Amino acid sequence: MRTFIITILFCLISGQVLCFKVTGCIGGSVIFKCMYKKKYQFDSQRKGKYFYRNDTSTEVGSTDVQDEWVHKGRLSLYDDKNGGFFKVFLRNLSKEDHGKYTCGQHQSWSHNVELKLSNYSCCATSVFLTGYLGQTVTFNCEYPHIFKKHAKVFYSLERDPVHVLNTSHSSNKLEKFSLYDSHVDYFNVTIRNLTPNDGGIYLCGVERDKSDNQLSQTSKTHISFIKEIHLNLSDQITSVMVQACSSESVLIKCKFPPQNKGNRKFIQKVAVDSQKTFTNSQNSWDQYGNVFLYDDTSEGFLMVFMKELTAANDETYRCGVEIPYNGDLFTEVKLRVNQVNNSSASRLTTAYIGESVHLTCNYSEKLNKTVKHICKEKECKDICSSENKRCWFSERSAGVFTVSISNVTLRDAGVYWCGTETSEEYFTFISLTSKLELTVSMPPVIGHEGNSADIRCPYNPDHKKEVKSLCKGKCSIQDIHTIIRSDEDHVNKPNILPNNDAINNLFTVTITNLTAEDAGIYWCAVKNSLNYISTELMIVMRDVVTHSQTSGGSASINCENMRNSSRHERFFCKGRQPSNCVRDGVQVSSERSSNGRLSLNDKRSVGVFTVSITNLRVEDSGTYWCGEESSGSFILTQVQLSVKREMNLSDTKTETVLEREQSGFFVIIAVSVGLILLAVGLVLLFKLRCNRNGNGGYTSNHDVFHRYSFINKQRR
Repeated sequence: MRTFIITILFCLISGQVLCFKVTGCIGGSVIFKCMYKKKYQFDSQRKGKYFYRNDTSTEVGSTDVQDEWVHKGRLSLYDDKNGGFFKVFLRNLSKEDHGKYTCGQHQSWSHNVELKLSNYSCCATSVFLTGYLGQTVTFNCEYPHIFKKHAKVFYSLERDPVHVLNTSHSSNKLEKFSLYDSHVDYFNVTIRNLTPNDGGIYLCGVERDKSDNQLSQTSKTHISFIKEIHLNLSDQITSVMVQACSSESVLIKCKFPPQNKGNRKFIQKVAVDSQKTFTNSQNSWDQYGNVFLYDDTSEGFLMVFMKELTAANDETYRCGVEIPYNGDLFTEVKLRVNQVNNSSASRLTTAYIGESVHLTCNYSEKLNKTVKHICKEKECKDICSSENKRCWFSERSAGVFTVSISNVTLRDAGVYWCGTETSEEYFTFISLTSKLELTVSMPPVIGHEGNSADIRCPYNPDHKKEVKSLCKGKCSIQDIHTIIRSDEDHVNKPNILPNNDAINNLFTVTITNLTAEDAGIYWCAVKNSLNYISTELMIVMRDVVTHSQTSGGSASINCENMRNSSRHERFFCKGRQPSNCVRDGVQVSSERSSNGRLSLNDKRSVGVFTVSITNLRVEDSGTYWCGEESSGSFILTQVQLSVKREMNLSDTKTETVLEREQSGFFVIIAVSVGLILLAVGLVLLFKLRCNRNGNGGYTSNHDVFHRYSFINKQRR
């Protein structure tokens, strides 16, 4: 108390000497004003201002210029001639800075300043942020709870501290800078549409008087800065290097800030005079040779698909977004193409509509734990991955995974690429190492000689009003292979019956009175989409070949050639249905004439081919098919093979005993039945004779005896 009274008396009797307190925090910064009277405002003879420490009588800094910042280490001074004050700015405060100072003008005026430092937990924090051109950044500035009702301030500091705004300023979402005080120990600062001039150091602070009470209009204020924000601006989001092998494909996804979603995206080689390749549309693929671009405005990223890489693709690229008036924002991608081709050749797979298909993909074993992908060429936005479960993924073995697609539709046909993913915050790279080609067709139609068969052509609803066609073999523009058109009168083709079901989007052609010549592959077509789906018509001949043999023996089955041509392949297979037999059960053929116990001998000169089966077994019994194939045209003849078990001597004896036992049993049954019938007959005869007797239907014993005797006498 005594010290405080002495200080007050000293300030009162010292004339031009004024006293005030400045409070800061260790690690932070402070800025305050040393006021002077207007009579010194234009005193050019004594315009030098100073700031020194009292306990050491050491000058900390001074200035002889006005309206300009003067810097000396951590101290900056600014003599504001028109404002009648000079500002003192001291950064990076330490506990050694705690003490008493004097600011003033030589032989004119001076103020005593007490600098008091506190050690707040939220003080002395420096945050380093990276912003990108055109982006909006928001950060928090924490403060001690005791300053909840104080005004908050925000300064920029390139070299000189410059006031930007405080909580007394109204702000809205359209302003460059905005400040929002949550009154829960922090306030938010937002900087919108960053430009190259927005980079640098920013200071967050609170306005204070000599105490920690709420400010009044008469308070002598100063600013205590608590937090520094170091904002670094860049037009390059990140730089990555990716590797792939020649003949493989890659999918690159570059993500951009949300406010740039609608801006034009581009890909550019980093080379002299290299032009940017911009997307021409949004949310759809644009093709530029072997490069495809997709501008996804909903997610804010650009997808770049490069297929079948060559040495020419070994470049550094900029995957970027255009920011008007402020340059571009991009990710630098260094693509290195290894000329050693580690990928396997393209594999062809066929699937039937409505069924399931399994696609096998290879990948590097080093990437076993990464996300697996498969995507359709030109539609790689809709990616199936082991993470999002749009398709079923299963690991078959090291470096191999299988993708199962159920309920196959016409849209599933096309070229697929599969591989593994490498991901960062703003960049995703998918190395597509396996190329697969999936063809889709309708399930085979089985037609029987002399009967009829329906060939169905489902079509897109967009083609309702267009002419549909069915062709044997691929349709051509000249329609030379056309079987029937939906607008054609079939009177001249009585065995061809077309039906266009516009409700179910289905064009059906019924072929009647089938012959072997009708076998083949039929293609569906519409005006603007030739050969969009095929159907295989297999013809089963009317005659059925039957063959019986005992186990252990051999069977020779003769199959008649329907077409005597060396171009046709003969085959023999087992299966209930011809389509399953052809697809899964071919055992011997013209190209593979021997397979274990089976062999095929093509006797073209006599118009047959013979299939021999040795060492027959009971399980060899079943349905087989003799077939001929040429360019997908199948003609088949059904074969029923029955193999019975061979009887040996013990089996014969056992069978003889059983036959005797069964024979004796039948004799007993026959005799028993005969006796029963005889007894029934005698009873019926006795009743008949009784009914002929005139005495009430009864005959006396005497009469019977008399008649019996009479008859005997006559016989004698």
